[in-house]
Amino acid sequence: MNVTAFARLILLSAIWGGSFLFMRIAVPSFGPVPLVLARVGLAALFLAAVAASLRKPLQARRHWRHYLLLGCFNSALPFLLFAFAARTAPASLLSLLNATAPIWSALIGSAWTRHWPEPRVAAGLALGVAGVALLAGIEALNLPAGGGLAIVAGLGAACCYGIATQYAKSAPAVEPHANAHGSMWAATLLLLPVTASA
Repeated sequence: MNVTAFARLILLSAIWGGSFLFMRIAVPSFGPVPLVLARVGLAALFLAAVAASLRKPLQARRHWRHYLLLGCFNSALPFLLFAFAARTAPASLLSLLNATAPIWSALIGSAWTRHWPEPRVAAGLALGVAGVALLAGIEALNLPAGGGLAIVAGLGAACCYGIATQYAKSAPAVEPHANAHGSMWAATLLLLPVTASA
């Protein structure tokens, strides 16, 4: 990895991790559901403008089921769970829980294909689980009431990413921009009834 690629990796990490900090700040003011709806709704509008300028078709009639599944498990549900967790848990803990997504993906993939990992891989997964449990347990000692539910919500969000990762391996081949665009509109539509009842 050269210096430029490393700098891009650090920048991407800062942007991705910073979202948890901003979520932690914004949730008390806006509430979890309106905040997430605004997040995916604005993303959908921005991507629609980009699609119009680049003339990239969405093909919603053809891929609407795909967009709904991807929008649910890769955006709407995990964003919502992390937002609820952010009412109690600090950004550092949310980032830690989010880092369990590859573990979830490996476990879900093994269960789905019934192809269990080799001993070395299983040992690595077990070590990862133990590390997260230790760090999350230390963080949980300082959480107020409801901290346990926040941790469960964060783990559930990471699990959703694992499901989305495994689904993407067998999903229809869709152009990357259309994938992002369609899934944001799907997430927005899925969250609208939740917002109305919140």
